[in-house]
Amino acid sequence: MKRHCHNPLSPIHRARRVSARMSRSVVVLLAGTVFGAMLGGCATTGVDDGPVFYPAAPQRPRIQFLKSITSSEDVEGSSNPLVTFLVGDVKGNRAFRKPTAVASYKDTIYVADPGWDTVIVIDLAELSFDSLRDRGAGKLRVPVAITIDAAGNKFIADTGRNQVVQFNEKDEFVRAFGNPDELHPAGVAVDEQRLFIVNRLEHRVEIYDRYTTKRVETFGEFGPRDGEFNIPTSILRDDNGHLYVTDAANFRIQEFDAEYNFVQSYGFLGDGPGTFARPRGMAIDREGHLYVADAAFENVQIWDNSNAQVLLAFGGAGVGPGNMYLPASLSISYELNRHFDGLVDDEFELEYVILVANNYGPNKLAVYGFVNPKDPDAYPDVPLPED
Repeated sequence: MKRHCHNPLSPIHRARRVSARMSRSVVVLLAGTVFGAMLGGCATTGVDDGPVFYPAAPQRPRIQFLKSITSSEDVEGSSNPLVTFLVGDVKGNRAFRKPTAVASYKDTIYVADPGWDTVIVIDLAELSFDSLRDRGAGKLRVPVAITIDAAGNKFIADTGRNQVVQFNEKDEFVRAFGNPDELHPAGVAVDEQRLFIVNRLEHRVEIYDRYTTKRVETFGEFGPRDGEFNIPTSILRDDNGHLYVTDAANFRIQEFDAEYNFVQSYGFLGDGPGTFARPRGMAIDREGHLYVADAAFENVQIWDNSNAQVLLAFGGAGVGPGNMYLPASLSISYELNRHFDGLVDDEFELEYVILVANNYGPNKLAVYGFVNPKDPDAYPDVPLPED
């Protein structure tokens, strides 16, 4: 196997081995070594254009980079040369400009792209690359965050409108939330009754009734202590009703229970394992592992939410397969597997898909898979030596 390592941090840092459990009681070991090489930026490939895995051998691969989507050609394919010669390129090649947020529903991926002032809609069943039909009262200006509920309703935070805009399952405009003179939305989460909006300039989370659009409650204020915020930017709700808030200028993620009481925080300012420099979007898998993108490290760190310990990271700076360039958002899907199963290495099975939106670079929408070996004995967990 040939190893390709991309170090997202400088200088070299060492850390003691961290041991924690991931899905199905599999132990992931992180040894004292270069953070970028062993934690975030090292991949193993068979050949130069072969599969890219994280972490590096001899540890068991957990994440495989599957593909990147940068334009309509990556979804629809290139135009038929004869048709183009006769009638011209009817559709043209449409490309992302600045993907900032990503979410999915069933077979469709939604990417908020403020470079186009709209949301790009990628239907993998129909193999189409189009834009949301946002017009009139639903016209978007600077969409920066998106979340989708179980019924397919999309809630889009727009910093140009200073509102959150809702579209239904058919991508039709429904309503808008927030007073543009008061709300400065950066992130949005939702449950059956409430909308949770991060107001980045007021350093708080505002709760709205989904159906009356009235603000009913707020929590948080400016400060460095538990439960306080300094430029919150993203928010996520898990199946237990807990909320996770990216507290960007405090360099941490804060977790709150269903009554908005502080539970714990993840990370702190630094440049080694378990730290953040520029935390941004988040996602959470079915087993409660928290995924956090860091635009400075240019990777995604995976955390154990039972003890707020970092388990693994993937990505790293660069322009090669699997690398990231200012990652802003990510999303996890168990419904998209059938569209990417064919890209998984033959020795592994795909458990779920991870989508990462990068502001720049060749991998603007990067697709990864959390994979499991078909023969676990062929990829045993190998502890690395103590530092």
